[in-house]
Formats: sequence, structure tokens, C-alpha cells
Amino acid sequence: MVERKIKHYVGWVQILLWICVFLAFAAAMFFIGSNISVGAALKASAESLFYPFLIYMANYYLLIPRLFFAGRRGWFVMVNVIAIISIIFLPVLFMPSPVDAIENVAIQEQITGFNVWKFLLGVILIRILMYISMITLAVGMRYVIRWYEEKKKLEEERRRNTEAELNWLKNQLNPHFLFNTLNNISSLVRLDADKAQDSIARLSDLLRYALYESNNSKVKVVDEVEFMRNYIELMTLRCNDKTKVEVYFCRFDEVLTISPLLFISLIENAFKHGVSAHVDSFVTVDMGMEEGDIVFTCINSVIEKTTADYSGSGIGIENMKRRLELLYPGNYSYEQHQENGKYIVQVRLKHIADYV
Repeated sequence: MVERKIKHYVGWVQILLWICVFLAFAAAMFFIGSNISVGAALKASAESLFYPFLIYMANYYLLIPRLFFAGRRGWFVMVNVIAIISIIFLPVLFMPSPVDAIENVAIQEQITGFNVWKFLLGVILIRILMYISMITLAVGMRYVIRWYEEKKKLEEERRRNTEAELNWLKNQLNPHFLFNTLNNISSLVRLDADKAQDSIARLSDLLRYALYESNNSKVKVVDEVEFMRNYIELMTLRCNDKTKVEVYFCRFDEVLTISPLLFISLIENAFKHGVSAHVDSFVTVDMGMEEGDIVFTCINSVIEKTTADYSGSGIGIENMKRRLELLYPGNYSYEQHQENGKYIVQVRLKHIADYV
């Protein structure tokens, strides 16, 4: 499909190019020549460009693909040399009397003092240079087309590979998300049956979104925000009075879109590693717009646990980083650090409106 479109455009470009060259030759002959009509100028231009056009087309459509690009460069050069010699010198064989023509040239040279042989040699050299230029132009055009085709094929291959990898990451993310959420529900059932029942209904909405909406490459930011808000509410049900949960979402434009389930791993890890039932802890989630960028910030308390890593590991985080690289290459930033008993993660999606 890509190759067909390229050949279609190139065909039209070549047609327009030769029309412009033909008209330029005709105009030059009309204005430079004396007492020459428009019809005669057009006819002379057609005659002058017939063989260069033939050399160009033969090379572009036949010799370059079958000989030059096939590695048979010697045959390519030999065929072109034979063609040029034939075009230049074969017409002499069909003259009525070559001997008379030579004698007429000598007589005219004696009478006028005009060196006809030098003139003919100059004409031959000019024609040879013109034919070589046509061959060079055809080779150059073919190289440009070949480079463009290879570039498009490479981009298409990269796109397919990217889509395949993203689908693989999503297939990993959904079971991972479901596994952790069901564990949370299991804990709620033991703590408070009534809250567990309410949370099951909320979980149904969450799973519907995670399993179906996430199949789309992009979702509305407002829908993703609602999903994260419900998820945080569900996670908050596990917390006691010692945990403070704060959520700040700005009002986003309805047209803005984002890759689904992009930040949920950060929220999940904040609750997993930053919440304790025995000491004071907190989780703060903030998401807003700054100069056209979406900025997501998640802050949680640092709870001393047996593991040395608090919020920066696990399959969810690694998948999120990989998805950022595939979906927003060069247009995102990811920062994480720990200070004053806080673990801070911030993701910035730059110029998010460009991805709508």
C-alpha cells in the first residue's frame, strides 16, 4: 500500500517535471530563434527532448531496477554506453550518401572558414553530457524513492512492533491490577461487610473500565480522572484514622485524551508502601495542568518496612515507564525522590493537546 502510493505520487511528479522541461525548451527556442513560430518551437523542443526522455524512462523503469539495483553495474554501464552511441551515430548510416556529405562539409569549410568538425564534435559532446545527466537524474530519483520506501516500511514496522508491545503491556497490567484490587476487597470483607458490599459495586465499575475502556489507545482525561478517584475511594476504605488521604484533580477539558491506566500503578504503590495501620501516614494525589502539560504528582509517607524499596518497583511501575517511552517519546518526564519522610513521584506529559 505504501509502495503503491509512493509510485503514484512519483509518476505525477515526473509528468509535471517533463512538461515543465518541454515548455522551457520551447520557450527558449521561440525567444532566441529568429522568425520561428510557436508550432515550430514546440516541434523542435519535442525533437530535442525525445532521446533524452527515452534514455531517462528506459533507465528509470527498466535498467536501474533490473541491473543497477540488482548488482549488475557493469551491464548497466555497458547497455547505456551502447544506447548512447547508437542514438548519436546510427542516424549517419541512413544518410543518402555519407561520402557526399563529407565532401560538402569540406567544401563549405574551405568557402566559409567555419570548422564544421569542431562544431559537430561539440554537439556530440553536449548530447553525451545530456544523456549522462538523464541517467544520473534517473538514478538519483530512484535512490530517493528507494530511501523513502525503506523509511516508510521501517516506520510501519516500528509502529506494528510498538502496538504489539503496548498490547502485551496492557495484557500484563490488567491481570496485575485485578489481582491487587481483589486482595483489597478480601481485606474489606474481613473488616466491614457493609463497606465491602458497597466497594464491590464500585469495583464492578472499575473493572469494567479497566477491562474494556483500556482496549482503546486513548480515553478522555475526565474519564481517567473519575476512574482514579473511584480507585482511591476503594483503597481508602482499607485505611483507619491514622492515614490521611488527600486528592486534588483540576477540571480538565473534555477534548483532552490520555493513554488509559497510566498512573494507576503509582497510586497503587503509594497505598501499598506508604500506608500503615499502626503509625501516622498519608497519601496525596494531585493532577493538574501547567502550561499545556499534564502534571501528575503522588506523595506518600515513608514507612519503615523490611523491603528497601518503597514505591519505585514492581511490574506496574516498570510497565508504566515502558508505556511512557512508547506513547510519549521525548515528551514526558519521570522523577522520583525521597525527602523529609516523603516519597515523591511526578510524571509530566508535555504538550498534551498535541496528542488529542
